[in-house]
Amino acid sequence: MRYFAITLAALPLPALADTFSLPSAPSNVTVYNSFAVVTREVSVDVSAGAHELVLPDLPQWVDASSLRVSITGAKLGSTRLRTDALPPEPDNDSAAVAAAKEQIENAKRALRDLDDRIEDASVAANAAKARLDFLTGLATNNDLPGNPEELAAIGQMVETQTLAATQAQIKSQREARKVAEERTDLEKKLEDAKAALAALTPPVDPKSLLALTLAVPEAGTVVASINYPARASWEPTYNVMLNTGDVDTLTLGRAALIYQNSGENWEGVTLSLSTLAPSGQVIPSELYPPLLRFDDPQERAKLERSVSSLSADSAGAPPVMMEMAPATPEPNFDGPGVTYTLPDTITIAQSAEGARVELDALDFDARVFARAVPARDTTAFLMAEATNESREPLLAASSAQIFVDGALVGQSDFAAVAAGAEFTQAFGPLEDLRLSYALLDRSEGDRGLITRSNARTQEVRMTLENLGTKDWNVELIEAVPYSEQDDLIIQWEAQPNADVKDVDDRRGLLQWNLSLDAGETQEVTVAQTIRWPDGKVLR
Repeated sequence: MRYFAITLAALPLPALADTFSLPSAPSNVTVYNSFAVVTREVSVDVSAGAHELVLPDLPQWVDASSLRVSITGAKLGSTRLRTDALPPEPDNDSAAVAAAKEQIENAKRALRDLDDRIEDASVAANAAKARLDFLTGLATNNDLPGNPEELAAIGQMVETQTLAATQAQIKSQREARKVAEERTDLEKKLEDAKAALAALTPPVDPKSLLALTLAVPEAGTVVASINYPARASWEPTYNVMLNTGDVDTLTLGRAALIYQNSGENWEGVTLSLSTLAPSGQVIPSELYPPLLRFDDPQERAKLERSVSSLSADSAGAPPVMMEMAPATPEPNFDGPGVTYTLPDTITIAQSAEGARVELDALDFDARVFARAVPARDTTAFLMAEATNESREPLLAASSAQIFVDGALVGQSDFAAVAAGAEFTQAFGPLEDLRLSYALLDRSEGDRGLITRSNARTQEVRMTLENLGTKDWNVELIEAVPYSEQDDLIIQWEAQPNADVKDVDDRRGLLQWNLSLDAGETQEVTVAQTIRWPDGKVLR
C-alpha cells in the first residue's frame, strides 16, 4: 500500500523511528438486524523498532469505547482517537472519483468553448451592423459629388455593400442562435457529471484521527485491522414458488434488502449478513414469585365504598396502589446464528435506497392440499406443507412474493421456521372449490338458533363443491365454543366425525380431512347445545 511519512506537530508523540499516515476505507462489513460492524484494514512495510501508524480518515462519530484494533507483525502499544484540530488530509481520490471530477472539467471546458463560439458569431454580427450603419450614414452625406455618373456609382456601391452587410449580419445572428442551442445539452452534461460525483462522494463530514503506537520486533509487513459499529440493517425477502406436477416441490428463493446510513460509502466491500442480534437480550429474565392473599369480600366492598365516597378535599392524599409483580422484558429469540458472506464484493452508497442481493434457493418436497374455512370464506385455498430440512433457520420476512407454476399470485409475509421444523404456506384461492355455510331449521320451528334463559342450541351445515376437473385433499376447519367453567356445559356432535380436535392445541378448533373428487359435493354438519345455571348470563 502507498504510504508517506508526516510530522504531526499538533499531536504529542513519544520518540519514534517513523510515523506513517495511511489512507483507509471500509473493506469488510458484517450487517446485523439493527447495525453493522465495519472493518478497515491497512498494511505497511516497516523496519524493526518503535513506529506509529496514523489513520486520518475515520468517521468522526466513531466511539473510542466501541473501537477494536488488532495488529499482526507488531505489538500494539497505545491507541489514541482524536476528533478535532486534525492535520490536513492528503488527496487520495479513487479512480472512480478522479474520473467523475475529470468529467466535470470536460463539461466546463465544453461550455467555455461554446461561449467562445457564440462570442465569435456575435462579433461578426456586430461588424456587419457597424458596416450597415456606415453605409446608411454615407447615403445621407451632404458632401456627395454632384456628377450624376459618380453619384450613380456611389449609389450602386451602397446598394451592393448594404446587401452584403445585411446578409452577413443575418448569417452571423443565425449562427449565434444555432450555437447557443447547444448550451442546454452541455449544461445538462455538466449537471449529470456533478450528480455522478455527488453519488460517489457524500458530503464531507469531519473526520477522526486514529494513532497507533507499535513495537516491531523485526522488519516486515505490519497489518492493522480496525473495527467499529455503524448504522445499518438488513432484512430477508423471499420468492416462494410452488411447482406442481408428478412431484410437488416448493422452492424458496432467498434475497436480502440492505440499508446503510453510516455516513460513508461502502465501495467494493466484502459483505456478510448475520442472523444474530448482538444488540438484543443477552441475559436471562428475572422471575419474581407472586404474592397471593385473600380477604373477606364484604369487608372489601365496604372499603371500596369508603374510598369512592372520599371528598374532593382528600384528592391530594396518596392514592391506594395495587401490588403488582414488576414487568419483565419479553425474551427475544432469533434462533441459531447464521452468517451469509456474499461471494462478490459490493458497493452500497450511504442513505441510498435498499440494495437487494440474491442469496440462494432452497428446494423442499411439498404436500399440496386445499384448506377450507366455510364460516369465513367462499372458496378453499391452495396450501403447501414442507419440512425445513436445511441446517439453518428460515428467517421471518415482511415481504414474500408468492408464485404457482411460475405465475405470480400475490404477496404475503413469511413466518420464521426453525431448522427441521414443518411450515405451511398459502398460495391463493381455488375458485373451483366453492364453500357455503348455513344455519339449519330445527324441529321446534325456529330458524337456526334456539335460545332459552339458560340454554342455546344451534346446527350448521358446511357444503364443499368441486367444480373443477382435479381431485383434491381438503382440510376443513370449523370452530365450536369451549368453556373452563364446570357449570357451563357444552355438547356438540358432527356428521361425519372430526378427524382432529383441538388443532395445533387450540381448544375448540376442529378439522376434517376430506377427499373431494372432481364434480363431487360433500356436506358436514355440526350441532351444539350449551347449558348454564339459571339466573346466569352467557357471555
